Amino acid sequence: MSTRANLSPEHLIRQAWKVFKLRPWLCIAMFVLYSMTQPGSGSGGSGGGNSLSDLSSIDQAGALLLTVMLAGIGIMALIVLVISGPMRGGYELAMLRMVRGDQNVVFTDLFAGFSKFVKLMLTMLLGALIVVIGILLCIVPGLILGLGLWPAYLLVMEDDLGPVEALKGAWELTDGYKMELLVLGIANAVLVFAGLLCCCVGVFVAGPVAQLAWAGAYDEMRRASGALALPPAPAQPNQASEQPIDPTVGTPAPTTLGPGDVTNDGDEEATGKGPLDE
Repeated sequence: MSTRANLSPEHLIRQAWKVFKLRPWLCIAMFVLYSMTQPGSGSGGSGGGNSLSDLSSIDQAGALLLTVMLAGIGIMALIVLVISGPMRGGYELAMLRMVRGDQNVVFTDLFAGFSKFVKLMLTMLLGALIVVIGILLCIVPGLILGLGLWPAYLLVMEDDLGPVEALKGAWELTDGYKMELLVLGIANAVLVFAGLLCCCVGVFVAGPVAQLAWAGAYDEMRRASGALALPPAPAQPNQASEQPIDPTVGTPAPTTLGPGDVTNDGDEEATGKGPLDE
């Protein structure tokens, strides 16, 4: 029976904080590497000279340097674009496992998404395209689409769905929760901003806590929908139907015959006694 998910920011952030305190250094390390692999702003540079006689050479060197820098930025952007989906899948699944109380999460679980590399990469590309189209339609549709499609990576990791199925499943999972997710997003943004105000060091705490809160929201919605796959209950050993059958149980003991007795001897009877008992 499905129930309403509790997406209260107070509840989710409080729960996330408790999870973070159990393994803070693991949460911080995974958050830092994950953040480095997600699409963001790049940096550039410029060069120049002050000798008029070498102006032509400097222009050529500057153009070559600029070309190399742009090529490097382009290659890095391409790498980030390719691996961001798998990295996000592995990171979000690790956070979800921690929210569910799994203490066996290790740093290398961050790379678990590479086992579904193609599916997660295509999910990221298709999802990003949908959100960008929505943003071009006066921003608000893009915001709604972003809120509705973000669980797709976890659906790929947990249910092994394809990109299209995962995006559809994410939209269905978040149906009726878009406004609550928006409130959670605002609360998490405020949390991260407060971390930045603490000499930027606080973001290493606020960032992981915000990610754990999102994982908690996903877990709440999965449980409320009744679609959460739980492990089968262990077999009960005391059930008679599951007891192994002993072929010797209930079998009468072998009959001991007296001297000269045979099984079909009509004039003697199997006595079950030894020769000294007669």
